Amino acid sequence: MDALTTALIGAAGVAAAVLLQYAVVRGLRVALLAYQPLSGEHTDSALYERSLWTPGERGLLPVWLALIAAGLLGATALRSADWSLWPALGLWAVAVGWDLWAWERVAASVKFVTWRRGWRKSSRRVAISDLREVLVVERNRPARGPAWLRPGACQLVLMLKTGKAVKMPRTGALLGGEGRVEDLANFVRLQMDVVADNRRRAAADKRAALRRALHPMAPAHPATKLDPSALPRG
Repeated sequence: MDALTTALIGAAGVAAAVLLQYAVVRGLRVALLAYQPLSGEHTDSALYERSLWTPGERGLLPVWLALIAAGLLGATALRSADWSLWPALGLWAVAVGWDLWAWERVAASVKFVTWRRGWRKSSRRVAISDLREVLVVERNRPARGPAWLRPGACQLVLMLKTGKAVKMPRTGALLGGEGRVEDLANFVRLQMDVVADNRRRAAADKRAALRRALHPMAPAHPATKLDPSALPRG
């Protein structure tokens, strides 16, 4: 068997390991989020998570190394039917476990933006009423070439009213990642507008109540009152 055939078999093994890992992890994540929403007592109205295709993410390096090794060993095992199939399965399981353990995701509800970094780390959240601005920032994307050949990363950045910037987890811009981040940002902006409208309405009601308290309406003069009995009957 020549070197080209060996390389193609190895590449096919790596691709199969990656695609299978992606499908299994995605299914597990959907089930876990359905069972326990990230926003807690509120509904996750918008969500994005760090994908396997996020460039420059060090937390994904062990996953990719394990998947490449598992794919190469698996291709070798299928070709020669030797013992290397079991280490391949073990490395593939390590890749799945590490990806779930280091899972990073962001969710937005009508009141909060919540995010979590890692499987066992506690969630953190920011009230939408405390936000001043929401930004979508792209990183690591080359300036030239077609978009599908420029796999950059993007993330949500929350600007608080205190002037502090809170950076959310990053995700790959390809395969719909950038669209999911934009959708979450637009949802948060919509909720910020709702909060601002409620505040303006509450302030207007408060001013009207204050005017009524300071300038109560004078009682009507008896001469201006209508006598229903004096009205003509038709």
